[in-house]
Amino acid sequence: MGAAPKLAIEDENGRRRIRVIGDWRLQQLVETHNDALRRLDTLRPQPGDVWDFSDVGTLDSAGALVFWRSWGNARPEVEGLGKHGRWFERFASIDLERPSLPGRFAWTRRLLPAFGEGLAGFGRQALGILLLSGQFFVDLWHCVENWRLFPARELSATVYRAGSQSLFLLAFLGVLIGLVLTYQISGQLMQFGLNQQVIGAVGLAFTRELGPFIAALVLVGRLGSATTAGIGAMRITEELDALRAFGVSPTLRVIMPRVLGMTLVMPLLVVWTDFWGILGGVYLSGAQMGVTWQMWLKWFPDAVPIEDYFIGLGKGALFGFMIGIASAYYGLAAAPDTQSLTRHITRAVVVGLALVLVIESVFGFLFSGVGL
Repeated sequence: MGAAPKLAIEDENGRRRIRVIGDWRLQQLVETHNDALRRLDTLRPQPGDVWDFSDVGTLDSAGALVFWRSWGNARPEVEGLGKHGRWFERFASIDLERPSLPGRFAWTRRLLPAFGEGLAGFGRQALGILLLSGQFFVDLWHCVENWRLFPARELSATVYRAGSQSLFLLAFLGVLIGLVLTYQISGQLMQFGLNQQVIGAVGLAFTRELGPFIAALVLVGRLGSATTAGIGAMRITEELDALRAFGVSPTLRVIMPRVLGMTLVMPLLVVWTDFWGILGGVYLSGAQMGVTWQMWLKWFPDAVPIEDYFIGLGKGALFGFMIGIASAYYGLAAAPDTQSLTRHITRAVVVGLALVLVIESVFGFLFSGVGL
């Protein structure tokens, strides 16, 4: 493993001297994590620039081609090339332009690479989330076998942040959506004299669908983004590296308690949201439809099958697990800089919401004939 490629820009009597340092080989450019290529892409060549290659260890054709492209296929003032100059002499003697495609196929030059890059990125992220899920279960089983290693304090902190601090918001949203849902369906039910059917409609909607979905949205927005930001900040401050240096598994101490806490607390949040949503329906149905709370207590157990409770709780636990895994993955995947961390926080929220919608759709399809 050679020296990492770097660029150093110095001012020399009003002229820029760009010092090229390290090994600019294909393997180095692919494997090392640095900003040399990014700086080279954003570096706009100016008249009078001096490129100093005196500190270059090795330079292969791939590294030389990177510079040649950034120079606009024309060699500027260069010093210290030595034996590396043969690459640029060869590039100058051949035509490196790509053959142009016919007019009707020119759009494929932009579309196909973008599609391939997006597909490859999706595959990498899906594989990363899958591997982190497997690591979670490995760490959990390790804690079961060695209970003294169980991170109880971290778990309780996650339960507190995900549960206690979300109760007021979930209660407000539950009541509001319960009122709106009851108001929307009350007109049709009253038209046909089926006022008591509001009990089954609101009960099924919350226990089966709305309760888990509302709780998942709040969890993604509040704790999912905070988890990604916290783990990404630990990468920036090198706290994860410090844990490894002390022989502590970062996934066991940092990732596992957060994911487990979200998985355990989500069914409780579902029950809390269901209660307040149905309470909103009880109030409005009594005021507008004449369905009293005594009627709710009498008919609710028969109107909502027991299977729907378990479907809602199961969806809640799965939502919590997937939100936790996605948030933790993007926190670990973020580069140790603020710009990358900001992008990965956004990705964690978007992917978390997408996973919630996908799981919601799959559950709706698989259990369409259960409890209805």
